[in-house]
Amino acid sequence: MARLEQLKQAMRSETENMVEQAKSDVESHKNDIQQIIEVINSAGQALDGAFEGEASEAAQTNVTKLKSKNIEMNTDFEFLVDSFKVN
Repeated sequence: MARLEQLKQAMRSETENMVEQAKSDVESHKNDIQQIIEVINSAGQALDGAFEGEASEAAQTNVTKLKSKNIEMNTDFEFLVDSFKVN
């Protein structure tokens, strides 16, 4: 019986390590997404001065769409990290 408990504990420990590694990997990708959002913001500011009128509005609309998609992805990653747990 003690051997069974040792095996259960070893499996649990290994599972917890795997979950922690997965969380770390997801967190790394979340940081990548945050950097992408920052680049999009910078590009949007640069585009704002480069175009006028409808062209400027179209460029800003596209930047806003990109930013929105990346923010949604960031939220999805946060949900994913929160969902990792070992019962």
